[in-house]
Amino acid sequence: MNKFNITFLTSISLFYFLLVGFYTQNEADKGKLRKVTFYYQNIKRSYLIYVPANYDRSKPTPLLFDIHGGGGTAKGAIKLTKARFNELADEKGFIVVYPNAVKRIWNDGRLANLKKGMEHVDDVGFISNIVAKVRNEYNIDSKRIFTTGMSNGGFMTSRLLCDRSDIFRGGAILTATISVDYFDRCAPEHPVGVMIMNGTGDPLIPYTGGQVKVFKKERGEIVSTDDYAAYWQGKLCNSDAHTSQDLPDYNAFDGSTITVKTYTDCLENAALVLYKIKGGGHTWPGGKQYMKKKKIGMTNRDINACEVIWEFFEGLPERN
Repeated sequence: MNKFNITFLTSISLFYFLLVGFYTQNEADKGKLRKVTFYYQNIKRSYLIYVPANYDRSKPTPLLFDIHGGGGTAKGAIKLTKARFNELADEKGFIVVYPNAVKRIWNDGRLANLKKGMEHVDDVGFISNIVAKVRNEYNIDSKRIFTTGMSNGGFMTSRLLCDRSDIFRGGAILTATISVDYFDRCAPEHPVGVMIMNGTGDPLIPYTGGQVKVFKKERGEIVSTDDYAAYWQGKLCNSDAHTSQDLPDYNAFDGSTITVKTYTDCLENAALVLYKIKGGGHTWPGGKQYMKKKKIGMTNRDINACEVIWEFFEGLPERN
């Protein structure tokens, strides 16, 4: 056997073992949470990924990002939702990614919210890079990639919809809108599905807009919920035509009720829904009451936000 044949066979064998290892790792990941680290902008970054127990490599699989709030972590985002997204991933068949921010703060467009030296942290690029990595490892349905988040994670979701509508088919924004600083730069290139879910009793993120104050410290001026919904209506819909529905008050002790405004005259590949949580606080509906009510307000118990969000994403038409 000549040198060429030996080299060729060695290469084939190496490729085979790498391929087997790749598939074996994919199989081992099913139904488990895995941490991934890599360097981006010379900064060590990380994310958690949950692959459903029923993951089938032969089928394109939707991908969901759940972005933690300011001061939080990827693990904290899971605890906040009581791991409901992971359960839904098993039930519905999608992959969930929980990214970690630098110093627990996302660069969401509010300069006043950033810690010193973080002005050049490119979180849009970081999350886009994660998408590329997950696509390389799993069979991802590129037309069904979504993002959601609360507070700082909600503002970051807004920025992703503005900057990378080519990647993200839709986003659900909770206890957040968009910063006044960044608002003029929001320029989505493609129609998206947008869900906004904010509480009128949020003591940190004012429903009517203005200065965000976290425990008396100013964190940047933001657009009101109504103005933010109107912005997306102008981008995604032909008119203000909508339906309004008061949801059943299943829990009379949570101090809140919900009115859902669904826009009905939107573009073919667009959707827009506003959940106005009357009396709701800086909280995740159906999630953990992570601080005392006097600090963050009431958690609505009439819905489970994870279920509502995935139902919205699942119902979006496939973008052409």
